[in-house]
Amino acid sequence: MNLISDNNWRAGALMIASLVLVFAPYSASAQARPVETPSHIECLERMELPDYPLLPRQAHVEATQTVKVLLSEQATVQSIDHSFQGRAVDLGRLFNAGAEKALRNSRFSKSCGGKTITLVFHYEFREDESKSIFAFGPPNQFWIRAELAYVNPEASVK
Repeated sequence: MNLISDNNWRAGALMIASLVLVFAPYSASAQARPVETPSHIECLERMELPDYPLLPRQAHVEATQTVKVLLSEQATVQSIDHSFQGRAVDLGRLFNAGAEKALRNSRFSKSCGGKTITLVFHYEFREDESKSIFAFGPPNQFWIRAELAYVNPEASVK
């Protein structure tokens, strides 16, 4: 018997609410979970996304970059801290310049002076044309997608 059906949805909802009330105190008394710092994504008024750098594209390197932007009291970029996951750890400096340039061209809410904004950029390749170039996932995840870049050894610079 399906307790949450069109005919008796109230009974099903009451059962689910009861289960939540019964199990909530037990999960609250369990081991403390690490508290995540807020991303302060609401402080972004206009954001410029970084480009996928050419050299990592040619080397077929995908990466995840976490960027923490400390805002000054005037809500301008005071400092930027980068960290990487994936093979790009050694190539992080190649991604840093583009991310810093884009964030310095972004605009932040004046009421957010002194806050730290956390953004996560996922650099990945598009396997087909149906994937969008950019994507967003709440609260602070951004995907930057590019076509694979190939080095043409036969081309010469004149």
